[in-house]
Amino acid sequence: MADAKETEISLKVVIERDTKKIVFAEANSDFVDILFSFLTLPMGTIVRLLANGSDPSHEKVNIGGFNNLYESVANLDAMYFRTKECQDMLLRTRNSAEVQCQNLKINIDDMKPIQYFICEYLCSKTWNSSNTHLSTCSSARCKNCPYLLNRAIHFDAMGEGVFVPKTSSFVISDDLHVIPNNLTSTLGILESRGIKDFATLEENTMKLGSSEILHLLERSFLSETPLSDICLGKKWISSQIPAIQSPIRTECSDGAKEIKVKVYVQKSINKILLAHCSEDFIDFLFSLLPVPLGKLISLLTKDHESLSIENIYQSVLELNVGEYLKSQQLKDMLLYPKLLSHYLCTNHIFPLEEADSNKFLKQSTSGGSYDYSLTLDSTQAHKNLIDQSPNLKLEGGFVRWPTKFMVTDDLVVTPFSSMSCFTYLHSLKVPPDDIEEQVIDIGIHEALHLLRASLTSTSVLSNGLKFFILKNLKQTGSKQAKV
Repeated sequence: MADAKETEISLKVVIERDTKKIVFAEANSDFVDILFSFLTLPMGTIVRLLANGSDPSHEKVNIGGFNNLYESVANLDAMYFRTKECQDMLLRTRNSAEVQCQNLKINIDDMKPIQYFICEYLCSKTWNSSNTHLSTCSSARCKNCPYLLNRAIHFDAMGEGVFVPKTSSFVISDDLHVIPNNLTSTLGILESRGIKDFATLEENTMKLGSSEILHLLERSFLSETPLSDICLGKKWISSQIPAIQSPIRTECSDGAKEIKVKVYVQKSINKILLAHCSEDFIDFLFSLLPVPLGKLISLLTKDHESLSIENIYQSVLELNVGEYLKSQQLKDMLLYPKLLSHYLCTNHIFPLEEADSNKFLKQSTSGGSYDYSLTLDSTQAHKNLIDQSPNLKLEGGFVRWPTKFMVTDDLVVTPFSSMSCFTYLHSLKVPPDDIEEQVIDIGIHEALHLLRASLTSTSVLSNGLKFFILKNLKQTGSKQAKV
């Protein structure tokens, strides 16, 4: 289990003796806050954390096509990105809820929070949103006086607890449904499991540290019994995510950006082999890495969930504000998390929003006793955030224009080369006369299908775009590609 020197939390679990599986767990706010925080993690962060934290002796865990997408960013030469910082941002994605997550009992995100600075002589002592200037650089000069903006401040999440009230208590099923802790809830779980005798139940208290929490995140994508997996050491053979059956949301706004992509299809089985595309489609694919998990689920889920991680989302959706969630703002942060402004590139297809910078700021003083807090208006905060570091600034997209790329069915992205295409097609044992070209317009609906396939399959292009390929064939037909 966890290292004795690190922070641990307790989890009381109820086990059915016959099946040796967890029936439910009773948890306080510490564990539920951690569970809910999974929804705020960007997909790139999840891939990186699971890759770095996985046991080398175990089979590699793949989250659909996201692992290949992340590795493609890492493997591409920096010359293909607009700046080196663009590549770094995608490899070290930031959580827009990092302020709240700093207060988690166990925070598995290893990214250090952005540091902000104000005037060293507090010239803005009146402190209102119209005259307080911030900087991410301690050598920036104040616009209100001659001194430097080098007094460090930090965001302060007010009150106890993070997302749920400190004294709240919950029941969590083995597949991570979170419900209020009461007798009706627990009896309902027993009934759903077919348990008719209380004598078959026993209670244990488990200690969980960061390694167990990271393992729980992994199992929430892969298993229907993630609590049993981490608490009882259950072995689960498959390392591939089961297919999500959740319908695509149709209420996403039409009129979104469309991107033309040329794909090569194996005619005999209608399978997409690879795509030949410009930088705009690569920007779209790479832009999925900074998107928080909760936002992706919000695009796909509609009154149905089949992954345990989706059960967490559905639980937040059903819990009442005030009694079980601290505020509507925090509930929205979990259900519809937004992106930090520097990740909003011009080739986003999904309706993504910029994170609200309306935060509580608290001065960090090393020798004084003068403390105060400030609430910044979101619009004014951006206006007053001066001299930002280069890694916080994105203009346009992530990759350079004009550049052509090859994308394989499982989302491996490489610079385009005819010989590389031939080598790849040869490795698939596909003859040239069984290949044809199709051009697809990737709009919001195609992008959503690609997203679902990216989460659930390593055959992303084929599973995500097969319907649109068949539709094109019926409507217009296609010509054999000259390869």
